[in-house]
Amino acid sequence: MGSFKHTTVIARPVQEVIDWHLRPGALTRATPHWAGSVELDKGVEKGMQARLKVAVPATKGLMTRNWTALIIEVTDRSFTDTALEAPVAQWQHTHDFLETANQTVVRDSIEFTLTPKDAVKERAVAKNSGALEFAGNALTGIEAISDKVAERFFEKVFQARGARIEADLEFQERYADVAPQTIVIAGVSGMVGRQVSALLTTGGHTVRTLVRRAPQAEGEYRWDPDAGEIDESVFEGADAVIHLGGASINTRFTEKNKKKILESRVKSTALLARTLARLAGENKGPATLVVASAIGIYGADRAGEILSEDSTAGRDFLAEVCARWEQAADPAREAGLRVVHVRTGIVLTPLGGALRLQLPLFLTGTGGTVGKGENIQSWISLDDIAGIYVHSVLRENVEGAINAVAPEPVANKKLATIVGKVLKRPAVMRAPRLTSDALLGKEGTDQLVLADQNVSNDKLTGTGYVYFHDTLRRALESELG
Repeated sequence: MGSFKHTTVIARPVQEVIDWHLRPGALTRATPHWAGSVELDKGVEKGMQARLKVAVPATKGLMTRNWTALIIEVTDRSFTDTALEAPVAQWQHTHDFLETANQTVVRDSIEFTLTPKDAVKERAVAKNSGALEFAGNALTGIEAISDKVAERFFEKVFQARGARIEADLEFQERYADVAPQTIVIAGVSGMVGRQVSALLTTGGHTVRTLVRRAPQAEGEYRWDPDAGEIDESVFEGADAVIHLGGASINTRFTEKNKKKILESRVKSTALLARTLARLAGENKGPATLVVASAIGIYGADRAGEILSEDSTAGRDFLAEVCARWEQAADPAREAGLRVVHVRTGIVLTPLGGALRLQLPLFLTGTGGTVGKGENIQSWISLDDIAGIYVHSVLRENVEGAINAVAPEPVANKKLATIVGKVLKRPAVMRAPRLTSDALLGKEGTDQLVLADQNVSNDKLTGTGYVYFHDTLRRALESELG
């Protein structure tokens, strides 16, 4: 049996740190994105479970293993979990919170037993694992490594966790003047939605979710945008609504997919806006609606311009989608609600989007640019896009369109170079656009991969938003470990 201990010193009172850890969403926020993702995170109570997808070391989340944890003990200053399902034979993790000089020492103590290599092989054969998956198990998987290698991996994870927890506590302090609110979120199961929800709940706010299936848990309410149906009880006593839903744009731009991309955004936003407008007319319902949008509204070919929220809209497909998406919220605005359109840049994270699609190339040393690499890309980290949504809800001086981009737009060539440096891999290849065309079609490649958009963040910073990651290098080091 192996053992591992790690201590993190946080310059916060111990009760503040404990309260943060016990709230729903804490595990989601503490987990480094390169180390995996959290699928179920309802907080810390005895008997409660959490479900994760844990990254195989060195794959940056491209290969994952299921992990289910059970909380077996909770005291005033500690809690302990054990693994019900995991890529290890045994696991018990105790979190202790110690107070010293108005600081908190978080002490993580783990007892673990790795799965014997023979059992790993038997498991892989029994599951008919493919050659790539088995190779990942045998060479880099948690199941097949030594105690010392495992401890080095744990050390890296817990160092990153400590930094993330401290950053989140600083974020929450900036909004400590806002009384706890009740927020309705549509699209909470997506990559961004999970982080937005967790950032709100760890700040002491209550989240209700709109789901398209039958509700299965407390706080879930059903809606069906295609049928124009919504359970309006979700809005009773709520302060704001965040709408993140919409079909993925990372697909071939066929006429069928383009229709789905457009209608999934416009219909759902229109339903929310009409419903909230009617409730406002009855002096009921939330006073704020925050809706996703994208910098695609400016059009893909804007070389040589600096784009602000007042810039003209483009004329290509994604520009039309974004314009109609934003217009769908007009009934809520006309009824007096504060409406915010979060025009999102390229979200850089290994959990999804463009970076995840390119990671296999970078990890094998064949990453690089598409085309000449001179097109300017306006990006944002996953932590910051979540932070901007929370900021938009909690700060009343945010209204209308807001560009959710970092302060440092970069040429595609520079972005590829920095990804390579962070991963310690070469990034000198130039990928033929044929590869991208095969995935997205010519239109998709032109509007997503080769878009040239230098987008200003002046309005956002003018509202007081403070970034988690204000430089590309810092963002990628956090996202990719």
